[in-house]
Amino acid sequence: MTGASRVRRATAGVIVSGLLLGVGGSAMADDPGARKKKIDGQIGTSQEDLEIVSKDLRTALTTLAATNKRVGTARTTLTKAEGELRAANKYNKDIGGKLKVAQANEGKNVKSLSDNTKAQGRTKTLVGGLARRSYMQGGMGRLELTLDVLTSGRSDVTDNLSLADIVLRQQSGVLRNLSGEKSAGKATGNRLTAIRKQVADLKRKAAGGVVRAKKARDSAGRAKTSLDNLQKSQTKAAGDLKRKKDKEIKDLAWLKGESGRLQRVLDARAKARAKSNPKDAPAPTGSDGHFLTGPRPKSQITSAFGYRLHPILGIWLLHAGSDFHFGCGAPVYAAAAGDVIEASTNSIAGNNIVIDHGRVSGTNLATQYEHLSAFVVRGGHVTKGQLIGRVGSTGRSTGCHLHFAVLANGRYVNPAGWIG
Repeated sequence: MTGASRVRRATAGVIVSGLLLGVGGSAMADDPGARKKKIDGQIGTSQEDLEIVSKDLRTALTTLAATNKRVGTARTTLTKAEGELRAANKYNKDIGGKLKVAQANEGKNVKSLSDNTKAQGRTKTLVGGLARRSYMQGGMGRLELTLDVLTSGRSDVTDNLSLADIVLRQQSGVLRNLSGEKSAGKATGNRLTAIRKQVADLKRKAAGGVVRAKKARDSAGRAKTSLDNLQKSQTKAAGDLKRKKDKEIKDLAWLKGESGRLQRVLDARAKARAKSNPKDAPAPTGSDGHFLTGPRPKSQITSAFGYRLHPILGIWLLHAGSDFHFGCGAPVYAAAAGDVIEASTNSIAGNNIVIDHGRVSGTNLATQYEHLSAFVVRGGHVTKGQLIGRVGSTGRSTGCHLHFAVLANGRYVNPAGWIG
């Protein structure tokens, strides 16, 4: 079946039910995923649905659907990149805090170690002074003095022992201080080494965090740029779709005018015929008992006469004929004798021929043949079964076939009632 035919006579039976023109308006505010699902559902997979819609409109709709899908993907990518950037920034903040504490501890331990070194210096100086004094007093630790102190009964021995005791105690305390200071210095040095290792490790982590943050920032920037560009494309595609819809509606209006024009032509011919020859054509003599010989038996109709819902515009259109499958180039014959009153071309019916068969059983009868690949006749009188053209896929059609239509008193009717 052809959209050409459906849309072509839309005029005779166009019923508007929810015209969907809002893609560029409020529809753009919808969620992209929901909008894509809605758009995907607007075109079915059947040939009938495809042929009722112009190729340009289908392309515009497909482009918008694809762009909307890419916008959704880009949005997901951007959200992920922004999450990575936030995580990297938080990591850097945490590492920065730890590094600040470690560096403060490093400073404290450096000062502590410096103070300890100075204290050791002072203690060593004191030790040196004690050693010098002991030496100048004759060497408090000499064996001779010790023996003398133990064996002598002189009165000055007690004084010497007291002095020795004081000096030894003082020396012992100083040496203990020095030992403690050395131990404290060593411990402080060990802590400082560990802290400096921690600081170096934190600095490496901080540097890595900066690199990750830069990568995440760059990734987020690229994702945002991509999303911005896709949203521009989305807006453009939505605008294109709206323009195509507007054009589709104009085409329907034009076709309505064409349908009215053809009806007026047939009416005028019927009136003229009624004046000159009021008699009907002879009764049908075909073997099937019908006046018209269809392209094929009506049991082989692939798409019947009737209304179809335009999947994008939401408009009910009359498929004003019956479709028969034929290979490209197959012969097309006149269904009955008559006069060729139209042999024209348009973007929907493609190459098409209209034959006026005169008055039959009280009805002014005409037939129409659409989507022809070639004309064999373009005017004049033809006989029943005469070759008039070749099957094709011109106009709004997705494959070679013949759209056969019957007009009774200027209006499209179901061909099944006139063919066997």
